[in-house]
Amino acid sequence: MCLDKVRFVQINLFPAMHKPNQEQTYKPSRRQLLIGAAAASALALTPAARGGAEGDVSGAPPQAFEGLKPLAGRVRPMTADEFHGRMLQAQKLMSESDQKYDALFIAPGTSLYYFTGIRWGISERLLALVLPRTGDPIMVVPAFEEGRMREKLTFSAEVHAWQEDESPTKVAAAALADRGIRTGRVGVEETAAFTFFDHFHAAARGFQCVSADPVTIACRGRKSDHELELMRLACEATFDVFRAVFASLKEGMSQEDIGKLVEAGFSKMGLHGGA
Repeated sequence: MCLDKVRFVQINLFPAMHKPNQEQTYKPSRRQLLIGAAAASALALTPAARGGAEGDVSGAPPQAFEGLKPLAGRVRPMTADEFHGRMLQAQKLMSESDQKYDALFIAPGTSLYYFTGIRWGISERLLALVLPRTGDPIMVVPAFEEGRMREKLTFSAEVHAWQEDESPTKVAAAALADRGIRTGRVGVEETAAFTFFDHFHAAARGFQCVSADPVTIACRGRKSDHELELMRLACEATFDVFRAVFASLKEGMSQEDIGKLVEAGFSKMGLHGGA
């Protein structure tokens, strides 16, 4: 089961890094609503960034919700050192591979968050983590977003901002060249948009662009005790909420009504989630 691609319930463990307007809303069918709860445990858990009874259907929560208690006190968020350790592990694997990697190219998505703790919306304007085999990571970012990016950084990194009249992939290639990396193998993360890969390949003909999977999957497929703890809490919270929601279903409810119940259940637990 690919945990990172489960999309049924979105729960964010780091509210300060999460932008509500970037959240992708997914409205399941009734059948998906009934079978999706188990899959939801694969997602991250977070104390809610907002309070109140948001998502309530009729003001007072159903009686079945009385057993839902705030979970925030049991959640230990991932630390900056843990994210940095993930990048160091990736660099170690890049060096140990039978065919060494000279750098990784990672665009916004779950892998960017996994390695940096930074959530960033997917856009036509390239933002990328370029991780050389040794040394500090490189962040390539639109110039008008540079300030916001620097605010999110919790680790030492080179930030290369590109202007609207510049090619961001050329900026990325130049940043590697500044490190003395002009040829070799660059692993492109699997979810990077083809246009970014294609433009980077055109801007840096000296590189062989290959899949980053042997590195990224090797990193992400092995969970720390802390990650397992968070996943168990996510599973527990998800089943508690859906158990209360199922007990509160009434004839005539719409998908929207049920979705609001789910949101209200997570809100009562001090979490940020929906269906």
